[in-house]
Amino acid sequence: MKLGIHLSSYTEIWEDTGLDYISHAAKAGYDGVELPLMFPDSYDSQRAKTLLKKYNLQCSCGTGVNPDEDPSSPDPEIRARGLHRLKKCIEICNFLESDGLGGVLYAPWMQLKNRRDAAENYKWAAESLYQAGEYGKKYGVILSLELLNRYEGYFINTVEDGKKFLKMVGHENVKLHYDTFHSYIEESNPVQAILDAGSLIGHVHLCDNNRAAPGTGNVNWKDTMQALRDINYTRWITVENFILPNCEIGDAVCIWSGNRDKYKNAEDACKFIRSL
Repeated sequence: MKLGIHLSSYTEIWEDTGLDYISHAAKAGYDGVELPLMFPDSYDSQRAKTLLKKYNLQCSCGTGVNPDEDPSSPDPEIRARGLHRLKKCIEICNFLESDGLGGVLYAPWMQLKNRRDAAENYKWAAESLYQAGEYGKKYGVILSLELLNRYEGYFINTVEDGKKFLKMVGHENVKLHYDTFHSYIEESNPVQAILDAGSLIGHVHLCDNNRAAPGTGNVNWKDTMQALRDINYTRWITVENFILPNCEIGDAVCIWSGNRDKYKNAEDACKFIRSL
């Protein structure tokens, strides 16, 4: 397994690519970083590549989609823009020598609706992601669909949900993105969920139940890491923590209090996971 940190763990606004924090991630002892591709059409891929080479780090990439670029939309023009976004992110991954794109790739984050009314959304998303999977295969990039808790999305909340949707997609290059924070809200047995997902897991986020560094909350980290070893998982395990209140990102993910230091959080997270 390769240990990384999501650069949004350091930032206060979504527009901040976090590239200025690559040096700290290297100093803290990570193998690499996850690059948030929030605005892929204007992303400075060359600067990212230069910094990764300078600090001898690898990377994974992550993104989400918005209502105007929604692969699950019934509107074909909106779906086309969603597919364009995913393809652009795949191309950036290829340029940066990354073999993984994770995140909320199927529908907009914070979109909440009754699943009984969403049959067409699942259908369109599956078709869009099959095409994205084909494009990713061409470039050697695996797409991993993040399982969100019920308060942040309706689409796929559990491993069982994810496995059902992957069957709809029907492409071996599209996998699941397991996140410990979301899992500890949704799964009756988060560790067993890893075992149930097995080789379908393509990306992992590490975050304690309080949104902060692993080891600061109630997640069973020893058994979680053992489960990943048991399924022979060898890809990225990426720290993704949101700890900063009173800022755009903190407000979006409901961080209302706290005085944690983002640098110390990153350092502590790395040390803790290395100790396991």
